[in-house]
Amino acid sequence: METLLSRLLENDSLALLGEGGLPVPSFEVCTEAEEAARAFERMGGRAVIKALVPVGKRGKAGAVKFAGSADEARAHASAILGMEVRRFPVNKLIVMEALDIAREIFCSISFDAPGKCPLILFSAEGGVDVEELAEHHPDKLLEWSVNILEGLKGEDALELVARAGLSGELAGQVASAVCAMYGVFCAHDCEMIEVNPLAELADGRVLAAAGVVQLDAQALFRHPELEAKLGVEGGNGWRPFTELEMRMRDIDAIDPHVGAIRFSEMDGDIGFMVTGGGYGLSSLEALLDSGGKPATTFDITPGRYEEKMRQAVKAVLSKPGIKGLLLAGNVSNFTRVDIKVAGVVRALKEAKLDFEKFPVIIRYAGPGVEEARKLIAEVPGVEWHEDEASIEDLARRIVARSYGSNES
Repeated sequence: METLLSRLLENDSLALLGEGGLPVPSFEVCTEAEEAARAFERMGGRAVIKALVPVGKRGKAGAVKFAGSADEARAHASAILGMEVRRFPVNKLIVMEALDIAREIFCSISFDAPGKCPLILFSAEGGVDVEELAEHHPDKLLEWSVNILEGLKGEDALELVARAGLSGELAGQVASAVCAMYGVFCAHDCEMIEVNPLAELADGRVLAAAGVVQLDAQALFRHPELEAKLGVEGGNGWRPFTELEMRMRDIDAIDPHVGAIRFSEMDGDIGFMVTGGGYGLSSLEALLDSGGKPATTFDITPGRYEEKMRQAVKAVLSKPGIKGLLLAGNVSNFTRVDIKVAGVVRALKEAKLDFEKFPVIIRYAGPGVEEARKLIAEVPGVEWHEDEASIEDLARRIVARSYGSNES
């Protein structure tokens, strides 16, 4: 499912950056307090204990602690394990060597869609959120567009860091670090790399004190070794997967190469299974404007996916408190409507609901619609529409019927 977050956890991000030639701290991943205490002993007498979760601002949440003894490391680990950081439960820790940081630098690389090229953001003042830096000190956040055919040259990186006010041996080390980041960005089809801080240590060395690597989900087929590191603990980027979302992932895995499913569970009570990019977004807006509260979002790519539709509809109908179901799509060009409807009809029959009382509204059009009409007729009470029905019509109808309005 494309809803899987393509952001690597910090340990995997640092490992990838280290393999690409950027120096990184020593670290270990732990799942128990005693294990963290033992890791601390191997870090040389000082360490940082961090929650290993796919979100930032861990320090503000109390999930980053410095330890000066094994007992401290054990106590901090016990306190952090089991915490919830911005919705994510903490089940793992990263125990990292403590660094004597003399200077913090910011660097990120992402792809600039309008410019059709990689874009480097760089500041000689790191350690803060880039949003804060851009808001309060925009003159200190430099941009450098990279010619994708030529790549990032060493002299370009030196010019960038010099513009930021760095010089001498430090400038050379930082420029090398930026080049290493760019190498990782290209080699692994990254969507974004951020190192903050890129730290100058008291002894003069430069290394990545913290790093985030986000991969391009559409390029993961070229990097199965990295895709394997994207565990479900990453959730959808803003919270862990729900039980229903996990079930939908299992349904999608029936055949991951046909009819890829994109699904999110929401807090509402109208099952929303409207497919088709812009059509789906416009329909969601129409539902909200009509006073409806969506319980889900759903999209599926074209293919012969009757069984996926059957199981997906059953899964949505199993959500507690659901009051109605809307299934729709724009005019189909690549998948016969009867294939889609066959799966829906099987699910509705198995649900054994009274569809005069539990409203199900369906709107499909395209090849195979004649056969689809015959299939729908086997399920009394289901409301069927074709291309004569607008998205506003559908939204008003499902809201009226789900919430008991007399609107016809």
